[in-house]
Amino acid sequence: MSPELALTLLLAGFVLLIAVGIPLAFALLFASAAVIALEPGLDAVIIPLRIFSGVNSFVLLAIPGFMFSAFLMNRIGVTEDIVALSDLLVGRIRGGLAHINVVASMLLGGVSGSSTADVAGLGAILIPAMSQKGYDRGFSAAITAASSAIGSIIPPSILMVIYGASANISVGALFIAGYIPGVLVGLQQIVIGYWYARRHGIGAERTAYRSRNAARVLLRGIVPMSTMVVIIGGIVGGIMTATEAAAAAAAYVVLVGAFFYRTLTVRILLDVAAETGRLTAVVMLCVGTATIFGWLMAYYHIIEVAGGWFEHFATGPVTYLLFVTAVFLFLGTFMDPAPAMLVFVPVIAPIADRLEVHPLLLGIVVVMTLSIGKITPPYGISLLLACTIADIPLAASMRWTLVFLVAFCLLVAALILWPNVTLILPRLLVPELAGG
Repeated sequence: MSPELALTLLLAGFVLLIAVGIPLAFALLFASAAVIALEPGLDAVIIPLRIFSGVNSFVLLAIPGFMFSAFLMNRIGVTEDIVALSDLLVGRIRGGLAHINVVASMLLGGVSGSSTADVAGLGAILIPAMSQKGYDRGFSAAITAASSAIGSIIPPSILMVIYGASANISVGALFIAGYIPGVLVGLQQIVIGYWYARRHGIGAERTAYRSRNAARVLLRGIVPMSTMVVIIGGIVGGIMTATEAAAAAAAYVVLVGAFFYRTLTVRILLDVAAETGRLTAVVMLCVGTATIFGWLMAYYHIIEVAGGWFEHFATGPVTYLLFVTAVFLFLGTFMDPAPAMLVFVPVIAPIADRLEVHPLLLGIVVVMTLSIGKITPPYGISLLLACTIADIPLAASMRWTLVFLVAFCLLVAALILWPNVTLILPRLLVPELAGG
């Protein structure tokens, strides 16, 4: 079979299956299986072998650890305490609830790594509260969905784990590189929230705290936030890998739930473990089937052709990264980030080396760009969930979603133009992992 025919069958089969409503992982699997069946030189036994090779990764073991931590935190009451801490920090500013939404996402993202858990936990609390204070429901859903993307950028990040596994770079260094971009996204969204509040005459909503109550809120907020110290401290100190840090974080959250919150029960533990298992299976199935798809592209030398196409448009580091941003923005609108990374990162990573693009900068650009995909229809799962919580149609939130989307893209472009903003922390803290 010629590479052109193989590529046509792979892409046409994948798009057709997605169009008729086949889940993404199975669309990748069936499109790949059809090509293997039509190729005399390939045997069907390749399918289970490649699925196993795709998921047989020590790095990917971090995913269930971070998922377990995120789900357990939502169940033991951490979300409410993080909202209260955010209120204490930024509630006095005009448009306080919007700022609380963003800061809570930054704090929750720093302990969970899951944007979906962020929307589910914070949206249920903040969207109704914002509506009662006069915020448009479309804006409330849009800022909740947009701020949840921070959970994929501020460590720990499940997307960074997958990227590190697919590009064979340090997940710990990626985590550290994500801090400044994540904080900048949050500050950017706070500015938009402040502008909205001034435009619509919305004031501050800060709760009046006595010093004793403020100390209690601070303590109850800081204790779960100390999970970040366990994760990043262990990695920076060279004590743990990212996978070991995920396991340590899960164990730490169990201890916090049992001895600090005292809300942890055996039933909660079993429910969270079962939920983690189900969602880990979904992610790993996507990883495995994407591995087959990507292997076929390499087998037919399609990756080399695609790489040449990239190099044709990318004449230097900046144009290359802008082109990568455009491609992954497009992919993120209809693909889950995991298979998008696993299929296309092997295409772009070798070109980055030749153009002397820092691998950490490339990783942050890809992760940020794909995290935007969670707020862009039709795949925008975070936006769909936020609109469901707000009880509005998707179209009602699109005006404000576009504002956040444009601002997000401008920030990615700025990070491309000034790469040291992203690279300064990893070069300072883990120079041996960040290339100096």
